[in-house]
Formats: sequence, structure tokens, C-alpha cells
Amino acid sequence: MKRILFVTVLSFTTVCCQNKKERGLVQREGEPDVVFVESMDNEMNMAIEKARETFKTDFYQALLSKNPDFSNFTLKQRFDVPEGDGEHIWIGDIVFHDGKYSGIVQNEPIQTLDVKLGDEVVVNTDNLSDWMYYDKNIVKGAYTVKVLRKTMTDEERKQMDSEGLIYE
Repeated sequence: MKRILFVTVLSFTTVCCQNKKERGLVQREGEPDVVFVESMDNEMNMAIEKARETFKTDFYQALLSKNPDFSNFTLKQRFDVPEGDGEHIWIGDIVFHDGKYSGIVQNEPIQTLDVKLGDEVVVNTDNLSDWMYYDKNIVKGAYTVKVLRKTMTDEERKQMDSEGLIYE
């Protein structure tokens, strides 16, 4: 079975791998942890579908609203990897110009050779897997993050919540 890899803090990265059999964790110094998730994980796939369904309304409208309470607009995109279904990486500092979204790669990739941390990229919305932004301290979107929060220990959730953000 193929696996997807997710970072367990707000800066989630996802990779699909064929050689993992259970959810696994990769810890990286100075980078968020990464969690492997089956590519056929129904709950994660439903979260990705929900993100895609709401992207053009919720995210797009919020980004263009210029509401001063909204910040940290971020998109997650799947990038190709040598083996597997792809690596899903957060892209921050999102700008919408001439009908395209662009931003900066927020995570050090694990397997993809397409991008590296800090690269400026044009987002391929066909490969969108999540989106989020803050409404003051309330996290909007972040559907894949919410799925992973369910698998976190109480300590991990407390650490994540210590950032002062509220996940709806």
C-alpha cells in the first residue's frame, strides 16, 4: 500500500510512500515532524476533498477581502516524488495575481525534487490538498491538520495549542 506523509505541526508536509505499512513518524531537527498516512486513508482523502470543494469560495474570498483580521494565508500542494503518490507541502505568503496563486515553500521536502525550502512557486491548484488562514486566532480550513490532530497525543495537541490558535 502507498503511504502519505504529514508533518505534525502547523507546517504539514505529505509524502506517499510504498514501503511503509503503518503510520510512521519522521522527526527532523529544526523542522516539523512528518507522519506517514496511507494514500487510501478515507478520512484524509475526505479532508482533501473538502479543502478542494471550499477553496474557491472560502479561501479565495477571504484572501481578496483584505480583512485586517485575516492572516497567514497558506496552501498545501502535492508535488511529484520518485516513488509514491506525492509529497504535500505547505506554501505560504500567498499572493493572487493574474488568476494565479503564488507563494513560498514553507517546509524542507523529504522526497520531492521539484522544490526546496524557500522556493517561490506558482501553485498548481489541480494538486491542491488543503488551505488555511487565520481569522484573528481561529484557524480556518486546515482540514488535513484537523485529521492529524485526532491522532496526536494530549501532549502534542497541548504543544500545538500553545501557539494560541483555535482549531474549529
